[in-house]
Amino acid sequence: MLRVMAAEMMYGKPVAEQIESHVRLGVAEFVRVYQITPRLDIVQVGSSPASTRYVRKKLEACERLGMRAELHLFDETVTGAQLRDEVCRLSHDGDVHGILVQLPLPALIENPDTAGGVDKFDIFDAIAAEKDVDGVSRYSVPALYRARQNEMMFLPCTPLAVLRMLAYYKIETQGKVAVAVGRNDITAKPMHHIFGGRICNATAIWCHRYTPKADHDAFMRQADIVVTSVGNVHYKVTAEMIKPGAVVIDIGTRVDSDGRLRGDMDFDSVKEVASYITPVPKGVGPVTVAALTENLLRAAQFCLGVRKPGYEF
Repeated sequence: MLRVMAAEMMYGKPVAEQIESHVRLGVAEFVRVYQITPRLDIVQVGSSPASTRYVRKKLEACERLGMRAELHLFDETVTGAQLRDEVCRLSHDGDVHGILVQLPLPALIENPDTAGGVDKFDIFDAIAAEKDVDGVSRYSVPALYRARQNEMMFLPCTPLAVLRMLAYYKIETQGKVAVAVGRNDITAKPMHHIFGGRICNATAIWCHRYTPKADHDAFMRQADIVVTSVGNVHYKVTAEMIKPGAVVIDIGTRVDSDGRLRGDMDFDSVKEVASYITPVPKGVGPVTVAALTENLLRAAQFCLGVRKPGYEF
């Protein structure tokens, strides 16, 4: 009888530590030379458990690496115009080097079709080009869409984290079939462009809520690499959807009623089919936070005019 080997765990901790070691040295040198401490300002609306958890880790990471971080917390009655004005204010504040709008935003702001005024894209576009640490503004998106790696100022933190993990675990992407699931502006949407662009050179397939279930499952079974970022209790990836030997990266996060963090995978079954898999927690999350600190150092350097665009992987 053929013995099925369980997947290798793609833990985030060693990747995050590698990134942080470089950032720590870079921050120390930046502070020594310019006598300026890089500063991140986070704009958050509401108190979603998953968002609050990640914001806390972002604040802690900045402090740990010798950078500053400020949280601007709004209740869910805030309007899109008020958020845009706050982001504009931070963009013009010379003491601020990086601005991050924590997602999700309230539904009436998230959806341009129902916002009726200022929507999330107007808020994103109020972020100054050199401070857009999550790569969401009109200044960051074109370089990603055009796959101009040497012109990129910022990649969104989670896709950047996925790329760092693929490199660390030596996962080949060129010529592979890659499926990204979800429509979030900082996860699956940019991952689709990254997979299909010159960074990864894969065949990219993008699934979302309007993809028929039969098509979704068929695409998944073809995939050499799967990245999911749904984070909904009604969505679950099971072993039957996964091609044997596939690399499975679970970005989806939600906090259950028992307070536990869960992803999109039926982890126990999928790990018996995949060749590599990220656990939730302890997978992509720590690397996303580390990638944010990498982007914040870049932002401080851009603000002082001492860095050129471009990424290396």
